[in-house]
Amino acid sequence: MTPRGSNFNLDLKGRIPELDGLRGIAIGTVLIWHYLVFTTVAVPATPLSYALVLGRLTWSGVDLFFVLSGFLIGGILLDARTATNYFKIFYTRRFFRILPIYSAILLVFPAILFAMQRTRHGDFSWLSKDALPWYSYWTFTQNFWMARTASLGANALAITWSLAIEEQFYLTLPLVVRFLSSRGLLVFVLTGICVAPLSRTAIHLFWPQNHVAAFTLMPCRADALLLGVLAAILLRDDVWRARIQRNNTLFAISFPVLLLGIGFLNLKSPSPDFPLMQTIGHTWLALFYVCVLLYAVTRPQTLVSRALRLKWLGWLGAIAYGTYLLHQFVQGILFGYFWGHEPLVTGLPTLLTALVALIMTLIIARLSWHYFEHPLIRFGHRSSYNFMRKVAEECPVERATHI
Repeated sequence: MTPRGSNFNLDLKGRIPELDGLRGIAIGTVLIWHYLVFTTVAVPATPLSYALVLGRLTWSGVDLFFVLSGFLIGGILLDARTATNYFKIFYTRRFFRILPIYSAILLVFPAILFAMQRTRHGDFSWLSKDALPWYSYWTFTQNFWMARTASLGANALAITWSLAIEEQFYLTLPLVVRFLSSRGLLVFVLTGICVAPLSRTAIHLFWPQNHVAAFTLMPCRADALLLGVLAAILLRDDVWRARIQRNNTLFAISFPVLLLGIGFLNLKSPSPDFPLMQTIGHTWLALFYVCVLLYAVTRPQTLVSRALRLKWLGWLGAIAYGTYLLHQFVQGILFGYFWGHEPLVTGLPTLLTALVALIMTLIIARLSWHYFEHPLIRFGHRSSYNFMRKVAEECPVERATHI
């Protein structure tokens, strides 16, 4: 790949390798959280316990996923908003990207779990206890059930709350982008960013025993998604893009301030059920992630952008979706089979189990990407957006011939 110069012309319709790197970081932090930080049992006031403190916000890789989704999906919709087949192409591509592997996992997980239980060896109850209604997963409404029950449900599919949020976002944003003016869209995005922390604050005040609702409901998490959309809007405006590219002072000030805030959150409010995180913490994290995104894509010669273009990060980013769906199930199966309990890292043997689960997850996800997901994505992209309405109206005979 040829590096882009300092005065490069940003191609927002082509592939931006820095985004693959950010996606790799997002899934990497989620893996660190579930495989190491959340599951490790450490004696207080030991070097290990202090080391784990540094990883207490790694669960926020999901917030980075939301920012990336908002930026990429928002950009796609903005570029295609005048297409005659706008909705058809968008939802066809989303279908082949999201549904096949998700549906396969919803079918395969119960079968594997049933087979493992029939061996009468190990304990796999951690994967299936507190299961939500099966149809909630198929309709992407599991986050509503999670909010209602104040539980993430069966651990094998607990992580799918974020998929429900994104699917609900995909149903909403195309309509907004298509039918609102540019100014109206900007007002909608800014309003949604402000409403999200207010919604979480309202839940904290009036429903304090249920932090799950503030964590899993789409309006409560729209700030990260819409900050990504806002970044896509700004970079498609010539004036704002130039400002972002040239204004180093903006980043010189914002990065230290945002990092100080993240350090404070890490020490004082590191979990989603803490009041500060539940109210403004998620917005703060999303602001940091969107600043990193803007910096990376507009300054390709910097160390940050070069790091994000590392091949192994791009490799991890490519298989992020499959890895995300698989990782807790694989982890639960191995710990249930070999140790007879939920994933807990208590020493070297259980740490090795976690590492084996990680390797297995990455291998399966890579095979899924190569032989299943990527071919279907290419199939979904066979059709392109059509912007020929005006030409067709001006050439009725040619249009009739084509029909």
